Amino acid sequence: MQATLRDVRDRIESLASDVGRYRLVCARTGETPVPVAGLSFESREIARNAAREAERYRSALRRYDDGLAHHDLIVCERSGGDR
Repeated sequence: MQATLRDVRDRIESLASDVGRYRLVCARTGETPVPVAGLSFESREIARNAAREAERYRSALRRYDDGLAHHDLIVCERSGGDR
């Protein structure tokens, strides 16, 4: 059974934490794309899982919009003032 975009997005949001120290950004641009924009994660491992899910999400979305930007997501630790 294939997961819907909503299913994948719900999975990503379930991994997020209000007090997470880690976030995902594009290694090339520094952007934080949909579906991880504004989300943070408690550990690097959880953030890596979210990155894999985000890649699945964006890959599925690209079937409908082949012009969707590609992002090389990496895990970054938030600095003290980066909330």
